[in-house]
Amino acid sequence: MLKQFFLLFITIFLLVIQQVDAQVPDVDKLSDAQIEQFLKEGEARGMSESQIEAAAMANGYSVMDIAKVRERINRVKTKTNSTVSVDTKVEREQIGEIAERTEVQVTNEEQVSTKKNVYGSSIFNNKNLSFEPNLRIPTPLNYILGAGDQLKVDITGYAYQHYDLEVSPEGTVKLESLSPINVNGLTVKDAKEKITDRLKVLFAGLRNGSLNLDMTLGNVKSIKVFVLGEVVKPGSYTVSSLATAFNALYLSGGPSPIGTLRNIKVLRNNKEIGIIDVYELLTTGSFGKDISLRDQDVILIPTAEKRVEITGEVRRPMIFELKQGETFADALSYAGGFTEQAYKASLTVTRNTDKERKLLNFSADIASSFLALNGDNYFVPTILNRFENRVEVLGAVFRPGEFALGQNLKTVKQLVQRADGLREDAFLNRAILVREQENLDPLFISLDIGAIIRGDIKDVELKRQDQLVIKSIVEVRQLRTVSIEGAVNSPGSFDYADGMTVKDIILLSGGFTEGATNKRLEIARRIKSDDPTQKSVEIIDMNIDKVLPLNSVSLDLKPFDKIFVRSLANYDSQEIVEIEGEVNYPGAYAIGNRSERITDLIERAGGMKPESYLNGARFFRNGKQVAVSLQDAFSSKSSVNNLLLQEGDKLIIPKAAETVSFQGQFLNPVDVAYQLDYSFQDYIAQAGGFTDSAFVKKTYVIYANGLTDRTRSFLGLKTYPKVERGMTIIVPTKNRDKWTGAERISISTGLVSVSAVLLTLFRLI
Repeated sequence: MLKQFFLLFITIFLLVIQQVDAQVPDVDKLSDAQIEQFLKEGEARGMSESQIEAAAMANGYSVMDIAKVRERINRVKTKTNSTVSVDTKVEREQIGEIAERTEVQVTNEEQVSTKKNVYGSSIFNNKNLSFEPNLRIPTPLNYILGAGDQLKVDITGYAYQHYDLEVSPEGTVKLESLSPINVNGLTVKDAKEKITDRLKVLFAGLRNGSLNLDMTLGNVKSIKVFVLGEVVKPGSYTVSSLATAFNALYLSGGPSPIGTLRNIKVLRNNKEIGIIDVYELLTTGSFGKDISLRDQDVILIPTAEKRVEITGEVRRPMIFELKQGETFADALSYAGGFTEQAYKASLTVTRNTDKERKLLNFSADIASSFLALNGDNYFVPTILNRFENRVEVLGAVFRPGEFALGQNLKTVKQLVQRADGLREDAFLNRAILVREQENLDPLFISLDIGAIIRGDIKDVELKRQDQLVIKSIVEVRQLRTVSIEGAVNSPGSFDYADGMTVKDIILLSGGFTEGATNKRLEIARRIKSDDPTQKSVEIIDMNIDKVLPLNSVSLDLKPFDKIFVRSLANYDSQEIVEIEGEVNYPGAYAIGNRSERITDLIERAGGMKPESYLNGARFFRNGKQVAVSLQDAFSSKSSVNNLLLQEGDKLIIPKAAETVSFQGQFLNPVDVAYQLDYSFQDYIAQAGGFTDSAFVKKTYVIYANGLTDRTRSFLGLKTYPKVERGMTIIVPTKNRDKWTGAERISISTGLVSVSAVLLTLFRLI
């Protein structure tokens, strides 16, 4: 169809030109715009292929002219299509379904453990490493063609022709009217040469080199291969014809726990064509020896012949498969080599013999010649956590730390010199040299470090692991401090220093507070005495100038002195109280003096308003209500209800309450309007009376100011609390005593016993 389409437009184009000009035009001088115009004009016309060729030849056009026009039209059409579709690339695809990996559940714990520990076995369990073939690679020239493969053939030059060929089940492809071409079993390279030879019959340009033929592999077929032997899931697998042996191994789950990773064989036509060593991929990262598969290939996985295990100080402790002739050095390279902590002087191997096991030791120096045997278990120990030439100095030296015992460092004095000498605060009378004994117990050796440094006594030889401890003067005495408390800005403890005075410690503590007095300072000083009859502390009283002048006398302090700075006798910070409610000037007030009371606060607030309710006043201290009677407080300022004010006190004077509230065992516990002529019983009646559960004798009231009162009874006469505005009447629930099960059983048993005794007496009578 494509050929007919091109020929149609070529002929129309030539006929149109002929009508315009009787002479045959030069095809090479036509522009792309003219070609496009002729294509548009010819869309409405139709002719058969024979008519097109006849018309073209009758008008004097040669075969070469027709081929040139065909190529020009193809270029124009390709250019036009490229503006319509951005991506015209046809990618290679896989024909038919191929096998997918099936996960296999292995229930044998020993097999799971073995496969997990064998180096390289996990590579076929990695879902991100499936070894799938890349269908976008350039056409492999050694690719073997077979039934189902597709070929794309392009003829380019002054003419253009494209063929999509599919290899038939008989292994042939068909071109034009040519007889079928057999390409089965040929490589892409050989098939290209064969197809080129056959097309030379149709295209003379292929014979003289004016045309080119390009052939690429299109969609690829699938092939069937077999994975047998010690494999997780043996069987046949349908894979892409571009697949390799690694892809088939992944699909089958890889070698079983006893299968080899080093000697996987690929068989073709009953002949071994290659061996796969997985370790080469793991150690070099190269797929160089991966084998491309063909239909009916067999991958055979024998059992592993030699495995060894390496544990201890190696970077990859695992089980490793070795080939015949490989040594411990080879296994060590697979294990990633020694760690930094490996002890290489004596490696241990446990080896199986015909009857039992035996233990061998060897040095890492002969690792390359130490032949590994199947079942060997190598252990690389850790170096000792000790030093062969370390000595250490700690304490009052300028550079404490560890040093190497050697030719220039052999004695205690040399060690101190290597540490840049003793600090000025070093305690020179005694130092301790801690030395390891043969049984590793520590041994203390006391030294006069000052005499050694001065050269007054013989220097001491050092040994490996010696530790020299030199204390400072501060470390061998109690930490000396002085403290100050009271009316200073930052009281606390301070480190003692020689020459420190009382003024110094006051300055360090931030100076006097505003209310401090400078006339009653006290210093409490320790007395060093072994006489129990003497006092243990000396109290020193003193006065001091608040400005702390430098030229005035100030007492020198001693270690552990305690200084107490007093406040002025009548100095205090402002203490604030609050009053709210029905007073003329509510708000916060400062307590004027220590004798100020509640009534004084009300007076300072301008007195109470006419609508205030004195008996309902509520007084709070520390956030809790204190029940007081202000009426009683106003009647007598010395009354116990007229409390002295304290910081944070709060007084609330409400308006006159207009209701009486009820709580507890009432039939209708609602608030009732206060009425002057109502008695206590009238209010009970307003609440509907008591319920059956009411504990009437315990009825009590809470007045608005927090005070309480209860019902009293004498000789059957009840005296009820006084009725006031805003009170709450409360009737608790009567608790009915119930016997427990044990009590009922005990009483029942007692009654039965009494009944038995009475019955016995009755019979005797």
